[in-house]
Amino acid sequence: MKVTKAIITASGWGTRFLPASSAYQKEMVPVMHKPQIHWVIEEAIESGISNIALVVREGSEIVKRYLKIDNKLFKYLKRIGKAHLMDSVIRITENAEITIIEQKESDPYGNGIPFILAKDFTEGEPVIGMWGDDIIIRTDSTKPTVIEQMLHYYYEFEPTAVMSTREVPRGEIKKHGSYDYYNEKETTIPYHAKLLLEKPDPDKAPSLMANSCRFVLGPEVVEELSKIITGKDGEVWLTDAVARLIDAGKTVIAPPWEGSTVATIGDPIGWLKANVYLAINDDIYRQDVISLIKDIQRYFRL
Repeated sequence: MKVTKAIITASGWGTRFLPASSAYQKEMVPVMHKPQIHWVIEEAIESGISNIALVVREGSEIVKRYLKIDNKLFKYLKRIGKAHLMDSVIRITENAEITIIEQKESDPYGNGIPFILAKDFTEGEPVIGMWGDDIIIRTDSTKPTVIEQMLHYYYEFEPTAVMSTREVPRGEIKKHGSYDYYNEKETTIPYHAKLLLEKPDPDKAPSLMANSCRFVLGPEVVEELSKIITGKDGEVWLTDAVARLIDAGKTVIAPPWEGSTVATIGDPIGWLKANVYLAINDDIYRQDVISLIKDIQRYFRL
C-alpha cells in the first residue's frame, strides 16, 4: 500500500522557549523566514505525502490562520510587486490537504498521544510520523529525502514500523532510545531491530544508534498506542509501544539515513543551529554566514 499520509506532532507548550512562548505557539517560531512547522510540512510534500494531519495544542488558532491565505495581505503584495513572498505558503496549501487536530488539556500526556488522536485520520493505513520540533536539512540533493529512505525499507520488507536512527556520541545515548540489532546470520532484513532500550546507561547501551525523528508506522503501532500503557512520568511514549512490538516478535527496522542532517528546535541552541544550517545551505545567504562565523571568531577570540 502506498503511504500518502503523515502526522506531524506539534502540541507541546514550548517551555524551553519561555517567556517568549507564553505569547505565541512554539511551532510558529520563525526559522529563517518561515515558521518551523512550515519546513516540516514542506519536507512531507517533497517526499510525496499529500495528506497531512497537524496535531496542535487546543486553541492553536495561529496555525490555522497561517495556512489560510490572507487575501488583504496578498492583494497588497501584488500591488507592490512582491506577491512572490507568499509563494511558499501557497505551495503547501495547494499541494497537500492539511487537517488540524487539537490535543485537549484533558487528554493523556506523552508523544504517543497525537497518533491516537489521529486514528480516524489514518483509517487503519500506514502513516508517516514526524516530530514537529525537528527540521531536516538536506546536505546532498542527490540523495532521497529521509522519509523516502524510510519508505524504501517499508515497501521492500513490509515491517510493522521503520524508525529512523542516527549515531550519537556515547555520552549522549542516555537521552535517547538505543537499538540492538539481529546479526546477518539471524536475519536477511537490514537494520532489523532486536531490542529497543530507552535512555540506557552509556556503558550498557546496546549500540550508539539512537531513535530519531521520522518514522513509518503500520496500523499495529497505533493499535498498541491505543492501549494507553503509560511509562516514564506516567506518559504514553511511542518508543515504549515500538519496544513492546519488538519484544512480541514484530519486525521493526531501525536504519540511519544519508544526505541530510537534523536540527531540533525544542530549545534556543537547537533553534540557532537550525538557522545557521539552513542559511549556510542556501546560496543566497552562505557567504554572509561564513563572514559572520569569521567575525565571531575574531571578536570573541575563539
